[in-house]
Amino acid sequence: MASQYRMVSGQTFSRACEGRLFSLAPLGGRLSCQVSLCSQRSLAPCFEGALLSSYLVWWSAVSMVASGRFLQQLLRHPLRTWRLCYSQWRYDYTPESQVPDTLHRAVLFVPKRIGDGMAVFPVIRALQARGVSRLVIVASTYNASVFRQLADEHVEVVTLADGKDIGAVRDVARELRARHGSIDLCVEGTIRDDVATRCFVGTLRARCNLKLGGSPMRCYAPLRGEARAMQDHGEARPHCWAALMREAGIADVPGTYEFPIAADDEERVRRCVAPLRPYVALNLDGSHPARQLSLEQGRRLCELLRNITGLAVVMVFGPGGEDKAQRLAAEVPDVHRLSLAVSLPHSVAIVKHAALVVTPDTAVLHMASAWNRPTLGLYARPQRRWRPLAEHSAMIETGGHLADLDLQEVAMALAVLAPVDDGRG
Repeated sequence: MASQYRMVSGQTFSRACEGRLFSLAPLGGRLSCQVSLCSQRSLAPCFEGALLSSYLVWWSAVSMVASGRFLQQLLRHPLRTWRLCYSQWRYDYTPESQVPDTLHRAVLFVPKRIGDGMAVFPVIRALQARGVSRLVIVASTYNASVFRQLADEHVEVVTLADGKDIGAVRDVARELRARHGSIDLCVEGTIRDDVATRCFVGTLRARCNLKLGGSPMRCYAPLRGEARAMQDHGEARPHCWAALMREAGIADVPGTYEFPIAADDEERVRRCVAPLRPYVALNLDGSHPARQLSLEQGRRLCELLRNITGLAVVMVFGPGGEDKAQRLAAEVPDVHRLSLAVSLPHSVAIVKHAALVVTPDTAVLHMASAWNRPTLGLYARPQRRWRPLAEHSAMIETGGHLADLDLQEVAMALAVLAPVDDGRG
């Protein structure tokens, strides 16, 4: 019995065994199977069902072995690793290696959280500067409102209810391709390399694809890797996206967070905060229990803010933090819960016109960075990649849980962050 394994750019695998030749070779982005026998009997039944799938998935695994990480991944996460092997075979293809000179239609895939949506604005601004005639942003229910003010005849926002639902992801990609035809550029904005993102990119089949993170998929343009190196070293995410746009030759734009809001939303907030300005915008709740401050911590923090800054405190909160904000407003002097509907645009406007922002939530922190408001970020764990980008800012890290927050450290940071009243109110 003789066996031969040969890896070339075409990923050809041959095995001669007992007079039978099995050949697996790419054909149009997928593997074709050829079977020949020394005898006249057909072996087609041998390749039906699970056996054929096993050979194809196995060969995808062979490709991953070359990276040196496959065995470790297989031992630690066997099911996930085999799913990734299959998705690479199923969705990978060979597009153009460079960004096309003319970009008519582009898609930005970012169905993630609020901060991820705000961070990816350098991509949007670069594509607009390049003159893309049609930009489709595939967002999640969490961050769709970040892009709502962009929607016009040139920008379309598509909401994906569940970014992990492979069927829904595939349907959106197929629908976009059916409506818009060939897509010139797809920017994968999730920084993930999971089955869902591979499914979207492989189903959309754009002429060129860009990705900030690493991937063994050949469907992404082979850039120099400067932006990816910044990402790997923990640089702020907007800076990385701006670097990717420069590296791809699309446009040179600033690496900043953005959250555009409607003029009427901002005006409602301006009227409410006018008697209170200058004020401190205070948020108590991050997205994880370890990044949330208790009611008692909030009470002590409000008293500390009043003693050090002498300013009123305006609460910033989501639906889950409304009860805590109402209780603090009722119990602590000069703490206010505005009588407005709970919405992201209202929260952005409160942050925009604040003299100081204090928050454990990175989304609120990015809002402050977008408007360059002085910021004190309270972190349970180190978050260099999501650090504040405001000119005047400070960070406090507790090492695991905000229950361990030291208010003496908070007082020292507040003494340094002198509130700025620039007339925004």
